[in-house]
Amino acid sequence: MRAEKELSKRLAETANVISSINGGSIFPTFKTTTEKDHYRLEVSVPSVAPDDIKVEVNGSDLMVYQNVHVDSYTLPNMLGMIKISADVELENISAEFEEELLIVIMPFSELSGGFQKEIDIYKH
Repeated sequence: MRAEKELSKRLAETANVISSINGGSIFPTFKTTTEKDHYRLEVSVPSVAPDDIKVEVNGSDLMVYQNVHVDSYTLPNMLGMIKISADVELENISAEFEEELLIVIMPFSELSGGFQKEIDIYKH
């Protein structure tokens, strides 16, 4: 009996830590729209403090993280990832936070309007 109580207690503690690491019951939603000169990504992040949100570009992926604080540790919890379109000007991606909504603006590059060039074929 005592072993079962100890096991139950450890399982409950483990579930609590995993829940904390995973940010509790936060279920973000991702919505992407195409505007005139940019893509707009809206990420609904209820009950997450703006200082705990991190947006990062790695290659062609845009990742959104939440920093989760457990005791004296800060752990990253990935909320989601999207592929960045080839027509986005990576250096000019920006983000802002307003009322539980993260808004990421991904402007089109100058070449996205339809760059066209005929390629000469050299024959040897």
